[in-house]
Amino acid sequence: MNVSELLRLLQTEHDETATRAGNLRERSERLTNTLAETEARLAELAATRKVINSLTPPEGRNRTRGDRHRDPLPAHRDHVQRPPREGAPRP
Repeated sequence: MNVSELLRLLQTEHDETATRAGNLRERSERLTNTLAETEARLAELAATRKVINSLTPPEGRNRTRGDRHRDPLPAHRDHVQRPPREGAPRP
């Protein structure tokens, strides 16, 4: 193998490696941008959660997701004796 062939092979390998490095740099930039966008979205969601929590009564915050659509009153509420209405006959 002569020197000019060796130099040509080295140049080819250099060019291929430079191309790979450029591709990786571009991918890294895209991922960095995506990460920044995702972190910004997380910050927005955290701020939204704080606002919603400040507007939600405390008892509504502690329920599990499955319970949030249910009636917040206890199940035995129909069995509680209520005082008679004014003017209503007593039983």
